[in-house]
Amino acid sequence: MSLKQYSAFLKTVECRSVSGAAAALGVSQSALTQLLGALEKEFGFRLLVRNKGGVRLTPEGKRVYAAVQQVAEADARLHRLVDEVRESGGSTIKIATFKSVAVNWLPAMMKAFQALHPEARFRLFDGAYAEVDAYVRTGAVDFGFVSLPCSLECEMFPVKEDRLLAVLPVGHPMAACAAVPVTQFGKEPVVSLVDSTNQDALRVLNAAGVTPDIRFKTADDYAMISMVESGLGICIAHELVLQSDNHNVIVRELEPPARRTIAVAIPDFKAAKPLVQEFIRFVQQWVFLESP
Repeated sequence: MSLKQYSAFLKTVECRSVSGAAAALGVSQSALTQLLGALEKEFGFRLLVRNKGGVRLTPEGKRVYAAVQQVAEADARLHRLVDEVRESGGSTIKIATFKSVAVNWLPAMMKAFQALHPEARFRLFDGAYAEVDAYVRTGAVDFGFVSLPCSLECEMFPVKEDRLLAVLPVGHPMAACAAVPVTQFGKEPVVSLVDSTNQDALRVLNAAGVTPDIRFKTADDYAMISMVESGLGICIAHELVLQSDNHNVIVRELEPPARRTIAVAIPDFKAAKPLVQEFIRFVQQWVFLESP
């Protein structure tokens, strides 16, 4: 008997359907049926009966249902306890981050760090700038990646300067230019991120006194670029986002040039777990070595 068989049994009873339980557990219907069949074979009696109304427990199934449920709940409690012990032991690093860092930096960073520290475990809390700030401010994470300037009252460790670039659809009149004036964003339709994620672009536009004609807004960087590719407007995007983007668009410098500073924000570096301190040092070195 296995916990997978128990889960298949409990979920089928909950959904009153083999197909519904299979979908909920992310397995094929045939795989779920095999798990149920194997469990019934080991028990030595039928647990479920299928009919037009769905699936129901047999009398024998009713007698063992609560006990199976208790075993599954005990296993879940054990896993939660193991996670708590790992975290209290200092091996789990909790990081708040925005998407471009989560996609383009952290997978390689974590892999390289684990090669040096196999005991390290990671939990990522991703979101917009405001959400990252909240995770750090409330202590839900050990540290966060932020864009400076930042309102958090924390120690800040700058990591890298990241350019802001103009993104144009293919065939745009300014595609032949080496740079796109920021004022251009006040003259034609603009695709934008939602305000909570768009602070860097808004800072550039406000500094130039430009009021953009924002026609489309999205919370996702890659959806924004896709809209530009479709000819819905132009946008300002971070170089780190464009690093892993494969859309058919034109990318140009802004005039005047603009950047954001990506930094690590941590409430108190000296009070942090030793493994967290080590990872932050590693992040700064990794970015330096990987930067062109």
